[in-house]
Amino acid sequence: MSADFIAWSHSRRKTWMECPKQFYHANVAPKGHPDRVEFIQTAAMIAGNLVDDALTQRIAKGKPLPPQFAPYEPMAAAVIAAPGAKYTQLKVTLDQSFKPCGYFDPQAWCRAVYDCAIINGSHAFIFDWKNGQIWADNDQLMLFAATAFHQFPELEVVETSYVWLRHSLTSDETYKRKELPELWAVLLPEVEQLQVAYRTGHWPAAPKRGAKSCKQCGANQAGKCDKAQGPYGG
Repeated sequence: MSADFIAWSHSRRKTWMECPKQFYHANVAPKGHPDRVEFIQTAAMIAGNLVDDALTQRIAKGKPLPPQFAPYEPMAAAVIAAPGAKYTQLKVTLDQSFKPCGYFDPQAWCRAVYDCAIINGSHAFIFDWKNGQIWADNDQLMLFAATAFHQFPELEVVETSYVWLRHSLTSDETYKRKELPELWAVLLPEVEQLQVAYRTGHWPAAPKRGAKSCKQCGANQAGKCDKAQGPYGG
């Protein structure tokens, strides 16, 4: 965090778009402050992390998958066998000039984490393991590609995929370097609005989906919002 900007990621951008007040309580209020609402993982998230960890250990270190994840072995083996450099849980960070920097550097402005990436010359494949239900949201895939083009200047094409593990399906999008300005044009308007809110301290309760947003809001659950449009529902 800085005096004049706050670092963002796909999840932070998504939370901001869901409701500015929710974002404030989760990401801006200092830890230990009465306004702070700490993130609590759900059972589904914990289960997803177990899968992520198992696939990371298999691809990065050759450790066998636990029996419950054995159905994913052909996919993991295909990744391992593919040509190119393999990365797992790769943290990519850009400063405000779109230059790569350290994940926790003071100038860190945009962050992304790739569950798995294969860099093969001018071509990259970036995967995000998904353990839940299928839903359409290409913004994270766009952010993967945009950050990859800056992190790896040799890249000309980035193929991205949500891998829906339980369904044996993928949602795929391919991006070319010449499209980079268009990718940022899609992603940055909400980020700029977020930065204005951060500088001005203006965090209104404006749930994007009304009561549906409030139903899943940690600030609502903690009793921090007197403008919730419905009860918290877990």
